Amino acid sequence: MSIFGKKKDKGFFSYLKELFSSNKEINPEFQENLKRILYKADLGPSIVEGLFNKLKNIKTYEEASSIIQNELSKVLKPYESEISVDKKPFVIMMVGVNGVGKTTAAAKLAYWFKETNNKKVMLVAGDTFRAAAVEQLEHWAKKIGCEFFSKSQNADPGSVGYESVTMAIKNDIDVLIIDTGGRLHTQRGLMAEISKVYKAVSKALNHNPDQVLLVVDATQGQNIQNQVEIFNNFIEISGIILAKVDGTAKGGAVIKAIEKLKRPLFFLGTGEKLTDLARFESQGFIAKLL
Repeated sequence: MSIFGKKKDKGFFSYLKELFSSNKEINPEFQENLKRILYKADLGPSIVEGLFNKLKNIKTYEEASSIIQNELSKVLKPYESEISVDKKPFVIMMVGVNGVGKTTAAAKLAYWFKETNNKKVMLVAGDTFRAAAVEQLEHWAKKIGCEFFSKSQNADPGSVGYESVTMAIKNDIDVLIIDTGGRLHTQRGLMAEISKVYKAVSKALNHNPDQVLLVVDATQGQNIQNQVEIFNNFIEISGIILAKVDGTAKGGAVIKAIEKLKRPLFFLGTGEKLTDLARFESQGFIAKLL
């Protein structure tokens, strides 16, 4: 009986342990089930094949578990990093496709800097074409107790970015977080608009934004890699926030994405509350992933 005919939301290691305990020999069926388990973690073809080649003749669960954790740790450990605020204002642009939780991530980040680092923070609503986005961010700013900046609906996002920098300097802001409009990464015109915001902010600062953080959704599987590649072609991404890892989605696809981008995975969004933002730590992520 297939180990996949049972409860679907079991953890990766539960499937792995069951596979090794129910098979007395290494045969094609065992190897096929092993590969299926690896793919269930949403790791992507190249990582799965690399792990499978190391595991296909392993006879014990303990040895397999150790190999998987060690191999994934080698990939992820270099991308643990911390955002250090080393100038004023320290400017962060938030980018990402519609629906990934970017505005909520911006609010969580503002709360993080205010409460953890005791910084004076300003949130900027740059998604001027979606009234709900402005209202949502303003609500978060009031709840956090941080500064907030926006302009009228349909205002030019580039001018919002430029003027927010001016306001941040005037108000002695430590960290300026600009929430840009959600963009479909397949629409070049909309993506080009983000580049304009980037240029406007750079002009106001006389240097590039300090961080450009791409928010991706753990539930979107291998599409994460496509988003990372296309966004980075338009605007240089400095790091990633992986949202929505509180559900059944594990976000394994982000591993291949950050390995190719070679930029840090700074934070994980673990829920809907302001406090549900965790610094990325490779061992803990692997444990949750698997």
